[in-house]
Amino acid sequence: MRLRFLAATALATLAASHALAATPGEACLQDLRALPGFLLENDTGARQHLAQKGQAYFDQALASASEAAANANDEAACNIALSAYLGKWRKGHLQIVPNQGLSLDKTSSNATPAIATPDRAPSLQLLSSHTALLTLPSFFPQYAKAIADLLASKHSELTHRRNWIIDVRRNNGGDDSTYASLLPWIASGESVNMGVEWLSTPANIAGQETICALYAPGNASCMKHMAQAVTRMRSVQPGQFVAQSADGPMAYAPFSSQQGQPARVAVLVDRDCGSSCEQFLLSVRQSFRVKLIGRNSNGALDYSNLRMQALPSGLRQIAYATSRSARLPHLQVDLDGIQPDIYLPPPKDEAGRAEEVLRVQRWLEGGSLRPVDEAK
Repeated sequence: MRLRFLAATALATLAASHALAATPGEACLQDLRALPGFLLENDTGARQHLAQKGQAYFDQALASASEAAANANDEAACNIALSAYLGKWRKGHLQIVPNQGLSLDKTSSNATPAIATPDRAPSLQLLSSHTALLTLPSFFPQYAKAIADLLASKHSELTHRRNWIIDVRRNNGGDDSTYASLLPWIASGESVNMGVEWLSTPANIAGQETICALYAPGNASCMKHMAQAVTRMRSVQPGQFVAQSADGPMAYAPFSSQQGQPARVAVLVDRDCGSSCEQFLLSVRQSFRVKLIGRNSNGALDYSNLRMQALPSGLRQIAYATSRSARLPHLQVDLDGIQPDIYLPPPKDEAGRAEEVLRVQRWLEGGSLRPVDEAK
């Protein structure tokens, strides 16, 4: 069970630092000055980013952010200034979250998290007697059962469609376990996966110890997984990385294939597919029957398992990464996302986005991927 989305830590730590500064600008500067040291101690990507970009780059970024923070006349302006500074470190899996906007959802960008809505539920459309469209807008945990139930209830219809289109455009990530029920339908033989490494620090251990109570109260699997993570993190000195599993970073697992698998699967992807959505791409592209079609994914996967830390003002928190992929540095996803097997230019509008599905359907059924007006 790998948790890649945001989760709130208890706000009790705010008590000691809740003496708010006199002005919004002073409060903003207070939070800004806390960021560099905290990131370098606790965020799994910060040290590497510093080595890559250099101290001068971050000194200049801090100086520019300090001016913007000092001139912030309200919380919104401060949040923008701090977010811009974090963007100098990394584009994804690093963000400012105002306390009043705190929730358990995550997006694949640096936008403020928002509560998942019903329109992110999975859906199935039977496009023809040959092709089915499975739309998955989210891998957030509350949709795991919905995905499994959809596959089970439509078993007969799915087994009679040799072509599948799986649409993960705009998928906002979530939890890798959410799509587990889908993998047997499309996997081929064995899967090869790389684990993660935890960064052991007091703040990161505290985040692991509280995440389940906030994210999944009473979830035995979550509590077991996080207890194992804490044990491994405490087995090394603070500031050191430790592998997620004692068995090593590589995992080889045979798939129990679902009877009636489709012959061909096209996964539609775009820049909004991030985090666990990208892990989904890495998993399914190992299948001989799968092709990724569309644009590069977001590029927010190398540093993940976000936790929250209250900032000194008591007005906002920072969401930062506590794990890094064992793929690094040899296979970096964050550089420019995961490339599709077949590139399609970004659609101009919603009509163009809908047309992509029709183009892929026509291609799977023996036609062309050309735009509709060119294919006539």
